[in-house]
Order: sequence, then C-alpha cells, then structure tokens
Amino acid sequence: MQDERGRIAYAEEQARLNQTIALVKLLITQSFGEASEKISSQIESLPLADVEDLVKVFLSFNSLVDLESWLQERLRS
Repeated sequence: MQDERGRIAYAEEQARLNQTIALVKLLITQSFGEASEKISSQIESLPLADVEDLVKVFLSFNSLVDLESWLQERLRS
C-alpha cells in the first residue's frame, strides 16, 4: 500500500512538472519565439521547484538573454 502511494505521488509530481514545463515553453514562444533545443533541454533538466520559480520570474525577462542567464545561474548551483 505504501509503495502504491509513493508511485502515485511520484506520478502526480511528474505530471505537474510536465505541465509546468509546457507552460514555460508556451510563455517563451509567445514572448520571444521558438526556444532553441539547448534552452528546452536546460528547462527540462530542472527540478519542479526551479521550473515553478521560472514561471514566477518569467515576466521580468526582456529577452532570451535574460532567460539564458537565469538558467545558467540555476544550473551552476
């Protein structure tokens, strides 16, 4: 029973992560055009908490350069 709950919680978190990544990619496309494969890969490698943080700060970005800087900072830490 405990293992099943763990699997369900993991599946729910993965679904939330995938939905949040899809939202970020939509925001990027709407704001700056299609993101490069490198940017997409970097976003997909982030944990859920970082992707959620990205949604919160995204509107402060003026260009893809701002997004790239934010990603570099997150991936270094």
